[in-house]
Amino acid sequence: MDLSVLSDLLLSTGNPVLPAPAFMRLASPAIWAIVLGSGTLLLAGRLARPYRLGLGLLVAVWVLLPGSASPAYWLGLAFQTPSLMTAVMGLAWCWVRERRGPGAETMAAEPRGPALKILAAAGIVLGWVLMLDTLAWLPVSVYAWGFGSAAVGGVALLATLLGTVWGTGRGKKLLPALAGPVLIF
Repeated sequence: MDLSVLSDLLLSTGNPVLPAPAFMRLASPAIWAIVLGSGTLLLAGRLARPYRLGLGLLVAVWVLLPGSASPAYWLGLAFQTPSLMTAVMGLAWCWVRERRGPGAETMAAEPRGPALKILAAAGIVLGWVLMLDTLAWLPVSVYAWGFGSAAVGGVALLATLLGTVWGTGRGKKLLPALAGPVLIF
């Protein structure tokens, strides 16, 4: 295979990696329920645990209602669906927060060193690049690359790299670091 044919295939945006519409009809309220339920737990952090969990569960069930009675219906009209990464971060936050037990701070300020600053800077740069792409000031469409077939491989490669660098540096095994990206495929 010619290298130019391979690069055209990997950088093509003609074959988007998107879920089926029937799946999105079911998944959108579920993802909104996770995001809004975890947001409710965050906002209700000073309440007692039973009240906090009950309020979060109540909001999640309200979001799962069918039709226009659900906030997911109206939020879906405005914002489509939150990303899967947002849902995973909401679940992870809920898991860590509720495992801490009573008396834990809601927003603990934990120093993370330069890694957090690097991630924040990368997010800011990516935001500016996407804004310039939205304004059509770039010669290529960066936003469309996210729906291409190379995006899945890039995310798997980045996850493997991050898992290897930060996951194995503290005495952890290499196999769990590689298991996440392998599950994507």
